Amino acid sequence: CLQPLQVAATCLANGTEPAALKNLVNPSGEAYPVGLFVGNWPGGLATSSLAGILIQEMLGYNVSYNGPGGSTTHGMYAISGCRNPTATTAEERGCDAKVTYNHITMEMWEAYPSLWADLQKNKAMAPKALTSMGYDGKTSTYLLKSVQESVAESEGLPLKFYTSYNANWWKPWLYFDNTSSVNATRFLKKCSETQIFSDSLMRNYLAQTGDSAGVQIIDGAVVGSCPDEYFWRAPSCRNETFKCVIFFTGGAGWSVHLIMQQATAWNMPIAMAIANTWGDFAAMPVAHRSLFYWWEPDPTFLELAPVEVIFPPHDRVGHANGDLKTAPSTIRLTKGVSKDLLSLAPRVENFLVNMEISMAMINAIMLDQKNTGDSWDDVTCRWLQGNKATWESWLPDDTTCFAGFGLVDIESGELAMDRTVREGKRCQACPSGTFSERLVDSIGVTYICSACPLGTSQASGASLKCEPCDKGTYQDELGSQSCKRCPLGTYQDQEGQAQCIACPDGSSTLGLGSVAFTDCGCVEGRIDVAPAGLTCEVCSVGLTCPAMGTLESYETGVHPLGTKYLPIVDAGYYTTAAEPLKVYKCGKTWHCPGGVPDSCAGGRAGVPCAECPQGKTWSEGQCMECEAWRQILWGISVVGVFLFLTASYYLMTSKVTAKASVLFTTTCAFGMLVSLLQSVGIIGMMTVEWPVDLKGFFSYFQVLLLDLDSFGFACFAGAETSFRYIVSVVFFPAAVSWLVMNFILSKVLPQHRRWGITKVASCSGQVLQVGQGSCIRYLLLFDVCGVVLAFWEVTHLLVLLCFLGHFQFI
Repeated sequence: CLQPLQVAATCLANGTEPAALKNLVNPSGEAYPVGLFVGNWPGGLATSSLAGILIQEMLGYNVSYNGPGGSTTHGMYAISGCRNPTATTAEERGCDAKVTYNHITMEMWEAYPSLWADLQKNKAMAPKALTSMGYDGKTSTYLLKSVQESVAESEGLPLKFYTSYNANWWKPWLYFDNTSSVNATRFLKKCSETQIFSDSLMRNYLAQTGDSAGVQIIDGAVVGSCPDEYFWRAPSCRNETFKCVIFFTGGAGWSVHLIMQQATAWNMPIAMAIANTWGDFAAMPVAHRSLFYWWEPDPTFLELAPVEVIFPPHDRVGHANGDLKTAPSTIRLTKGVSKDLLSLAPRVENFLVNMEISMAMINAIMLDQKNTGDSWDDVTCRWLQGNKATWESWLPDDTTCFAGFGLVDIESGELAMDRTVREGKRCQACPSGTFSERLVDSIGVTYICSACPLGTSQASGASLKCEPCDKGTYQDELGSQSCKRCPLGTYQDQEGQAQCIACPDGSSTLGLGSVAFTDCGCVEGRIDVAPAGLTCEVCSVGLTCPAMGTLESYETGVHPLGTKYLPIVDAGYYTTAAEPLKVYKCGKTWHCPGGVPDSCAGGRAGVPCAECPQGKTWSEGQCMECEAWRQILWGISVVGVFLFLTASYYLMTSKVTAKASVLFTTTCAFGMLVSLLQSVGIIGMMTVEWPVDLKGFFSYFQVLLLDLDSFGFACFAGAETSFRYIVSVVFFPAAVSWLVMNFILSKVLPQHRRWGITKVASCSGQVLQVGQGSCIRYLLLFDVCGVVLAFWEVTHLLVLLCFLGHFQFI
C-alpha cells in the first residue's frame, strides 16, 4: 500500500535546521509555507518528497504537504487556488479564491488539455507548467520478462512486437495460459459492469473495424459481446477459444476500446477481461502467463521487469478520428506551479525548473519503497544521500535570475549589470521603472534589471518589458514609473515618445494630455482662418474670439465643442458674409445686434446696417413701411424751413433784436448751450471705449444732434445712405446759400427793402451755429461708413462752414 508523506527531521548534512526555515510572504504581508500538493500515486509521492526535502533543507523554506489528490486534475485545481481541489463539483471546489496556499504539484500528467485551458482563463490565478520531470508517462500492453525471454530463447519468437501475435503467422497461445485457468467469478468483473458495455465506445469500435460479431444490440445500445459474461474475444480466436491469449486490465475497463481495435486490426487472438479489484489486477499477471495493461512510472510490476509490446508509432490524426490501432501517445510529465510562486520564491521555481530525474531513477526509488515498506521520506532521503552530484545540479545559482528578476548587489542594494564578480550578488524582482532583460555571459543565461528607456515607463515590478507611453503622454527621463501628460499647447499622436509636439504659433490646447493635432486651436483673441491645417489670425476690434474659434464655426454659428467656443460679432459692429473678418462700427449700437456675420436688427440692411430697404424707414426699433403722410409732411417741412430762413432775417435783424436786448441775449445764450450740449453728444459718438456711466451720460445729449432718420427722412430722401448723407450735410450750407440768394434778389427791391450784407452774415452765422453739432455728427458717421476718401475735399469744406457759426458778424 502507499505510504503517506511525513515531516522528516533533517536529512542532509548541511541542511537548514527547522528553526531557521522561512515562510513565503505575499504583498499583503500574509506569511505561509510553500504548499506542495501531493499526488496520491507512487510517482507523485516520490517526487513530492524529493522536492519537499530539498526546498526545506537546501533552499530554507517551510513546506506544507497538502492533499493528497488521486488525480492530476486535483493538483491542477490546487495550484489554481481552489480551496477544496478534490471535490467533485465546481461549487464545492471553491475556485474563486484570490490567494492560493498550494504552490507546487509534481508529476503533472499533461493529459487534460481542456481543463488546463479553462484554468488559464482566470489570468490572476492561472497556473504554470514548468519543465519536464525528465521522463514521460505512457500506457501500453506488457508481458512478464520471464515469459518473453523464455519464448525468445526456445522458439526464437520475440513477443515484444505486435506482429509476433498475428494468428495467421504464429501460434502465440502456446506460450500463454488459457482462459479456463482463470476463476472468472472470483477475480473478474462481468462485461456488463465495465466499459465494454459503453454504447459510444462500442459504436466507434464497430465503425472502425466492421466487426459486427464482436458487439450486440441491447435495448438499442451497442455493447460488446461476451458470451461467457467475462471475456471479450477477438475475431481470430472467437470460434476457437483455446487459441485466445488472456489480456488483463482493471478499473472500469482501462483502454478496452483501444485494445479491442488493436487485436482486431492486427489479427491478435486476445481474450480481454477486467480484474475485479486493484489487488486482483496486481495479482493476475503474476498468477497467469498473460498480457496485461500497465503504465509507467508505477511500481506495481517493477520487480517483474515487464516488457512492452511495441505497436506501430502513434498516429495522432488517426486517434483523433477514433482509429486507435496504433500505439497510444506518450504523455509529458511536468512540474506544475502557481502563478505567484515566481514572485514569492523565485529560487524555488528556479530549482523546480532545473530538477530533472530519469525513469531509471524514479523506478529505483519506487522499487526501494516497495521492497522495504519504508516511508517515502526515508526512501527519498536515502536516495538524496547517495546521489548528491545529481541533485546539486538542480539547486539554483544565486546569480542565475529568472525572467522578471535581475541581479542586485547585496551590500549596497543597487542593481548590478553583470556578474563578472558573482560573490555578493543575488536575484530580486525588478523594481518599478525597470524591466528584466536577458543577459547571456560565459556562465550562461541570467537577467538584469535595466532602466526603462525614454518614451516608456513601468509601474509594476518584476516586468519583462516597459510599456510605451500612450498617446497624449511622454517620458523624457530614464527609469520612470509613469509617463507625463503633454502640457498645454502640445500634443502627442504617437506611442512611446520622449517629447510632445508643440502646437503652431498662436494656438494651444484646452487641457493636458492632448492626443492629436486637431486638439490644437487658436488662443483667445485669435481665429483659425485655414480651411485645412491651423492658421491663427488676430481678431479685429468688434469680434469676440474665444479659444478654439474657427472661421467655419464663426460663419455657421455652430461649434463642435459648444457655444462657449463660438466666435461672434460684438453688438454695435457688423461684418459681411463675403468678408466676415472685415469689421465695421455701426452708427447706432442697436442697429447691429452682433452674433454671426451679416446680422442687422429690425430688418435693416446695407453696410453697416445703415439703411432700411427701399420704401421703408426706421421707426419704433424696426424698419416700417413709409406712409404717404410722411413724404407730404417732409415736403411741406422743407418748403417751410426755407420760408422760415427768409423770415428769420427780418426777425433776427429787426430793431428789437438788433440790439443786445434781454431777448437777444437769452437767445444767444440758449444757442451756445445747445451748441455745448451737442459737442458733449458728439464726444460720446467717438470710437473710444468710455466707461458705462459716461456712455449713458453722453447718450442724453445725442438727441440734440438732429438725427433726421429718426423722423422718417428715408421716406423723403430715399433708402440710399450716401444720398441721404449728402442731403443732410449740405442742408446748412444750402440754407446759407438760400440767404445769399435772397440777398442778391433783394437788389431789385427799393433801397430800404434791400438786405444788408452784415445782417445776412450775422443771420448765416446763427444758422450755422445751430447746425454745427449735426454737421460734425454726420462727418463722424461719414467716416465710420468708410467713404472718407471719396469725399475728402468736401469734408474739409463742410468742417469749415460748420465752424463759421462761431463767428457772428454784428
